[in-house]
Amino acid sequence: MAIQTTEAIVLNRRDLRETSILATFYSRDFGKIKGVLKGIRGDRSKYGSFAELFTLNKIVFYEKTKSDFQNITQCDLADGFFGIRKNLSSIAYATYLVELVDELTEPAEKNDGIYGLLLNSLRLLAKGSEPTKIARVFEIRLLTLLGLGPAAEGSNVGGIKVSPGTAQTFNRLKNAAWDSLLKFRISKSIEQELGSLVDKLLASHLDRPLRSRKFLNEIKRLNRRE
Repeated sequence: MAIQTTEAIVLNRRDLRETSILATFYSRDFGKIKGVLKGIRGDRSKYGSFAELFTLNKIVFYEKTKSDFQNITQCDLADGFFGIRKNLSSIAYATYLVELVDELTEPAEKNDGIYGLLLNSLRLLAKGSEPTKIARVFEIRLLTLLGLGPAAEGSNVGGIKVSPGTAQTFNRLKNAAWDSLLKFRISKSIEQELGSLVDKLLASHLDRPLRSRKFLNEIKRLNRRE
């Protein structure tokens, strides 16, 4: 078993026995990693992090080539993205982004683009950037990085007919630089059609509805009432 060190973002975690957790990370060097952190809830001094959802950590693990679960012996917080935790909408969107990555990726398939996309998106959410726009760009680019993102052809995207403006916006979000995208305005009608389009594209590649979508939809309803 080789000892490996990498930076990784927590995609999922659940309690395992009294003091341990089972966590899923997306790492810079190894793609998705599932592992057990023994005693993390019992001995705080053993780890420098609680491996909270969507935090960035430096982890050390014993790489087992014949098992899906690694023995993670060290987990130190590198960035908690604490700005996200000050806003309920940002928390909902961050939870959605990490669940998307968890559901659409396989263990041990390294993808620098996906790691960078997730890390950059969480940093922008922590800085207070518009979460709806970040999520839309993230969805489109994640599908593209996975080889699942169709090109817009005329008024058709992946076999789904849309308005010319929505098709153009889809292509722009897919290819443009982040700096220009954050300043890019999207009309309400195009945003609604684009959201419906992306939902259909994602649904065709997901085995089940995402748990985080329920939370996200509740937050959207609350915001509309304000």
